[in-house]
Amino acid sequence: MIILKKGDERVAKIINKKNINTNAAYRISLFTYPYSENGRYLIKNTLTHEVAELTEAEWTAFQQLKNAPADYDYIADNGLQQLVLSRYIVEMEHDDIKQYKNVVYILKTMAKTNHGYSSYIIWPTTSCNARCIYCFEEGFKSRTMTTQTADRVIEFIKETKQGGKIKIKWFGGEPLLGHKMISYMCRKLKESDIEFESTMITNCSLVTEKLAKEISELWNMKRIQVSLDGDKADYEKRKCYCDTKKYNYDTAISGIRFLASEGIKVNLRCNVDNNNIDGLAKFADQMKADLGDIQNIDMYLSPLYGVDECRPSEELFKKMAVLTDYFASIGVIKGGFFNKDSKFKVNYCMADSMDKTIGIGPDGELNNCDSLLEQNVWGNIFDGVTNQTKFNELYSSAEIDERCKKCCFLPQCTPFYRQRCPLYISECYEYKCMRTEYSLHTLLKGEPETEDDN
Repeated sequence: MIILKKGDERVAKIINKKNINTNAAYRISLFTYPYSENGRYLIKNTLTHEVAELTEAEWTAFQQLKNAPADYDYIADNGLQQLVLSRYIVEMEHDDIKQYKNVVYILKTMAKTNHGYSSYIIWPTTSCNARCIYCFEEGFKSRTMTTQTADRVIEFIKETKQGGKIKIKWFGGEPLLGHKMISYMCRKLKESDIEFESTMITNCSLVTEKLAKEISELWNMKRIQVSLDGDKADYEKRKCYCDTKKYNYDTAISGIRFLASEGIKVNLRCNVDNNNIDGLAKFADQMKADLGDIQNIDMYLSPLYGVDECRPSEELFKKMAVLTDYFASIGVIKGGFFNKDSKFKVNYCMADSMDKTIGIGPDGELNNCDSLLEQNVWGNIFDGVTNQTKFNELYSSAEIDERCKKCCFLPQCTPFYRQRCPLYISECYEYKCMRTEYSLHTLLKGEPETEDDN
């Protein structure tokens, strides 16, 4: 056994064994994912994120444990002791789910040294200049934050922030339709000596050279996510801008260039479904021509969630893996998105970290999900908690779904995925298999990994 990729040392310290019970029977852990390619044999611990390579003899002995448990003599005779110590193999009576819960509890307890919020998601507006075919905000009332509300947002941040730098994510609608209000709040934050950095999700069609400089210098912008879902014709068909002469593919590409020239990292998210997947190789070539000379731009593919007419499939995931290889071969993908999983996520999303992250809508409403702005409101910045029942429901720990208890990817997910998450898809297992196998494939190719900041 050789360690190809180190995992999260925090988790390893919690779960790894120092001694082996010689009287126990052993089986493969729920959180062990096996993978083989061209005569090489890997196993990944989805709880620690460690990846090990086995010899052919070790792999054969390991595979036998799928059929029946084995005693210690079998483990010792086949040199599998380290797999037991690293928890790829566990005792028959070992409770995998209990261990997962214990890891979450310990890491969350260790993280509670700082009180207050470290991250704020702020909607300056719910208005948008596009009508994306897959938008989950369709039907939302158009609202834009007032100066009075913005002033209270700053006071709320002062009252509730933890010590040190905070992170602000600007969201919408299209947040740049509220760029004047964002600039107003950023000035107020700086006047109050509040250290912060920003991220944002935008279609980028409103970015000018002047605004890009303001975003970089005043907003302390570190990273921006922009969706580009195909070549010019496909992009504009899917975006459905309200004024195609003013907002279009070309203005978005120009905006991306302006932002990148200011040193801002731009993540291009290509939302994939069966309607656009077959044209994306051509799109990648266009991206290479339009943006290939810029270093701090990266791209990744993501299946569309929550759109019934665009349901992902195993066939789609296979095409995504092939496309990702092609994107990487021409230099459009630089960071290895599917490899960004070196650390155990104590909190999957803002809804899973209500004690550290909070969402503030354009009217000052408080919520815990950027995909459910209007449905999950439980209070506001003026009155505090106004719906205690909703707050308690969202703040309480969710029971793990019975189906998820049987899934090796539970540590990379959230326990309330099937119960509460609006982005839940029944194909989640297949998608995670594709991502995991692609990451192991690239690991065998010797490609470098990058930290996950998406």
